[in-house]
Amino acid sequence: MPKLMPRMLRKGRRTFALILSLSVCSVMLIVQQETSSALRRMLSSSYETCDISTISLPTQPILPIYAASYPGSGAQMTHYLYEALTGLESGDEWQHRGDTYDHIAIKTHYPSRKHQIEGNRLMQRAIVLIRSPMHALPSYHNFVYEKDHNIPDHTIRAPEDAWIKWRDQHFKEELASWKNHVQYWMTEYESTDRIVVSYERLVNSKTGPVESTRIANFLGRTEGVEVIPPSQIPCVWDKVVNYKRIDVDEEGNEIEEDRKLSVLRNLYDEHGNILDKNIQDSKMGLVKRRVKYVSTEDPAHPSQSLREGVSVYSYTKEQLEAIKTTLNALRGRFLGEYTLVVILSGYVEEVENELKILK
Repeated sequence: MPKLMPRMLRKGRRTFALILSLSVCSVMLIVQQETSSALRRMLSSSYETCDISTISLPTQPILPIYAASYPGSGAQMTHYLYEALTGLESGDEWQHRGDTYDHIAIKTHYPSRKHQIEGNRLMQRAIVLIRSPMHALPSYHNFVYEKDHNIPDHTIRAPEDAWIKWRDQHFKEELASWKNHVQYWMTEYESTDRIVVSYERLVNSKTGPVESTRIANFLGRTEGVEVIPPSQIPCVWDKVVNYKRIDVDEEGNEIEEDRKLSVLRNLYDEHGNILDKNIQDSKMGLVKRRVKYVSTEDPAHPSQSLREGVSVYSYTKEQLEAIKTTLNALRGRFLGEYTLVVILSGYVEEVENELKILK
């Protein structure tokens, strides 16, 4: 009987330890659930309160940032995001200069497209937006197809036969252009003066707010720029990605495309007041903006090109191999660029999965 006592004690200790471990796990699970619930409540609260309707003039001259991307990589969406994060206008390489010092960023497709931003002598920093060439090329072709057929932007995908014809005529030059675009912006600026952003992560519901926070921090380093509070970034991200920005007139009515040129575009100061007409005459005015929800089924929604399942636009095995070779070459050249390497590795994995399907 005495010999059994130590065994019973040991067994009792093990049982107690197991019960204690389960209790701790239960407490941790409850804490995690409460934390997750609190986070959801915080995000829900932010979604209900943030406002991205008004664009203002900066209170002092600011140096714009290059918003660089290959065509078809989501430049228009990020254009709106930069505005929403700062309350300042983003510009376009065809319409704005870099030496007016009143834009937070100016979109450019250089060098994949040869036009450069005029007055860019003092522009020193860049946001490099990257999208997998597997999706960027057909997205760019959609734009080309819409323009060739006088169709509004972001309304339809090009037919499969039109894509295949364009793909086989332009694949090599466009893939080389995509690669050259990445190389140029990675080598032209030091890592302290640029950030690399993945389009795929930006439109993802889990990583999008995180990427937007990175962007906000980078934009906030510009002298004279004040970004929104971190607590509002998830809401702003949601309204940029899941909503469509529209221009409204003084009565709050949506300005349709066919009457935009005839509507006076008012410029607002930081308090939401219309600027004096003399100031407006000296600058291209801006309209106030509203947003309206865009269903994830809408062709204009950014995540449409990321639907799960079979890719809408096909490539030949040789073309997929060329994409993989290009991605690996870039990854090897920029091994010290952690963010870029992670992004490219994800693209390589996607291509390899497509190749497995073709075997």
